[in-house]
Amino acid sequence: MKVSKSKILLPLALCAVLLTRCGCDFFGTTGSLLISEDDESKLGAEFDTQLRTKDTANAYPIYVANTPERAQFRDYVTNLAKEILAKVPESGKPGYPFTFTIIDKNVENAFAVPGGYVYIYTGIISKMRNESELAGVLGHEIAHVTQHHYRDAMAKDAALSLLLQALLGNDAGKLTQLVASNFASLAQLKVSRDNESEADFYGTKYIGSVARNPLGIATLFARFPAGGPPSWLSTHPAPENRVEDVESEVDASATLKALAADSATLFRIRFEENTKVIPKT
Repeated sequence: MKVSKSKILLPLALCAVLLTRCGCDFFGTTGSLLISEDDESKLGAEFDTQLRTKDTANAYPIYVANTPERAQFRDYVTNLAKEILAKVPESGKPGYPFTFTIIDKNVENAFAVPGGYVYIYTGIISKMRNESELAGVLGHEIAHVTQHHYRDAMAKDAALSLLLQALLGNDAGKLTQLVASNFASLAQLKVSRDNESEADFYGTKYIGSVARNPLGIATLFARFPAGGPPSWLSTHPAPENRVEDVESEVDASATLKALAADSATLFRIRFEENTKVIPKT
């Protein structure tokens, strides 16, 4: 007798809820037991559709490239993201395409959801000083997706168990309803400190692969005051030694170390030219 995927995995989803509530780390990085890449793609597409609707337009205003200068900025950011993604080894990429979106709001944040949807706010870009720092944030978020951190976080979140069941049951209508009711939770999925360290690690390698200064994310981190971290650090728990860890990773690689020692890899002038429509703070 053939047993459907949903009948096999639904009990696992319920076990996930129980184990999460008891504090057990059953999943680790095995969210794929419950959420396939196809599921990630469906979930991300539904989230992105709802983010762009009228109901969420005020909270997540999409950057409008309605002048040549604004179009230049949009293309600069998205093309840099695509350049980084293109250097990720095929064996380390999900099967779905990525979508990069700029949110036009003075919020120091960037985030992604399962399915390759990456969002970055103009507010965090306004805090940056060079292309290396922009590449650092983009590479970090790309790494969260390639390593399926958000999928694993969702699998561990008891509050999202019904959404998980909708994915398993291939119920498109219910998925739409549940994404709407859990929209904020999906936009602010918390990942573990180990996940953050791994995203820093791979993100730093990704930056080096496109010949930008691999210390970009570390210099951005270091510049924020300890007493008032931006939203991006608040929603991404950061151990105190993250800057040191990135510096150690760079120091251990001759290639990365050479890139870090060359000021040309910061691409300051190009960054300033392409981001001049965003007021710097």
